[in-house]
Amino acid sequence: MISADPPGDEITNILSRLPVKALMQFRCVCKSWFNLIRDPHFVKMHMNQHSSYKKSYLISKDILDVGEKECCTLYCDETFAEHKKLEFPLWESTKSFEVFGCCNGVLFLLYPITPRSGCNMYFWNPATKIVKNLSSSTVQLPDIPVHVVFGFGYIPKLDEYKVVRILYSEQMNLIDPPKLPPIVEVYSLKTDSWTKIEIDLSYFITSHMAKAFLDGSIYWVARKVNETVSDDFIVSFDMAGHVFEEIKLPKSCLDDGALTGSLAVFRDSLYLFVHCPESLDWWHIWMMKEDCSLKVWCHQFKIDCSFKICWPLCFMKNGDVVFESIEGDFSIYDPINQQFQDLHFQGNHEMIELFAYKESLVLLDLVTKSWPSKFHDNWNEKV
Repeated sequence: MISADPPGDEITNILSRLPVKALMQFRCVCKSWFNLIRDPHFVKMHMNQHSSYKKSYLISKDILDVGEKECCTLYCDETFAEHKKLEFPLWESTKSFEVFGCCNGVLFLLYPITPRSGCNMYFWNPATKIVKNLSSSTVQLPDIPVHVVFGFGYIPKLDEYKVVRILYSEQMNLIDPPKLPPIVEVYSLKTDSWTKIEIDLSYFITSHMAKAFLDGSIYWVARKVNETVSDDFIVSFDMAGHVFEEIKLPKSCLDDGALTGSLAVFRDSLYLFVHCPESLDWWHIWMMKEDCSLKVWCHQFKIDCSFKICWPLCFMKNGDVVFESIEGDFSIYDPINQQFQDLHFQGNHEMIELFAYKESLVLLDLVTKSWPSKFHDNWNEKV
């Protein structure tokens, strides 16, 4: 008979090394295990134990024909082979959802995406099948088209998950500055509430989502317009201190102030993929380093793409780069051998986004249900 007393350090250590699926099943062993597995300290311990050696994946939302069930797909982060499909438990056939970020096994998504005024925001952990409906902001999205920017991430020093939403009062315009400063809000999972940030942003952030999150800060590409001159740059947002910072780009990357490129995070560093003005046949990869509190860009390598028009999506675990062509074909570039490998995989150039994903127990501590005697594989929990 298993004791109802709290598990000892040895058992806790063993359990923290098990995969999420096993731990979800072990919750019904006894009340002490149930309470341990959803304890915030154990959730964090499990995530730290698995951060270095746990299997990692790339996750994307599938773009299907009207009427087909929407889901996300996991791809192996080493071979890009399809691992499995993930079905969003709240999905209805007449509605669609969109993923705006992924961090520590939790997806941040909007559902349904139309009408905009009725759009809800969710955290979804596919491994634990837990869905968290974020509290409503006092600022609602209008049904008219406007430019909205999101960022989602985990702040280690606060042990907190946050979302930043930047709401412009107009559609994005890359030849004029915003007519009015956007509304900036930050959501905190700990308080389940939104805080308005008083700041005057005089530029447009050009992407709807942030693909680069590092050390508690989110990074986007932005454009500042002064009279007839435009200037692209990187803008970061410190999720702990709620502070924006402008970061200059390498001068050789700009074509009359404009940037053709994207950001990515790889091995705890921020990378910039960019087409240089002298030749659009090459993608140049830069890495940002900090030198005496100054942010410095260091050129890493370049990729010859003269044979096809393609766009870099992300790094894989081994350092290879995933590309998508203008026709929607996917390929992997090996920087060591300087060769492309066709993945024989067809995507959608306008819609697909790839995020790094690892399974975790995050959000499990939010579940307030009492210990049940049995758990089912199709168990979904909404908090």
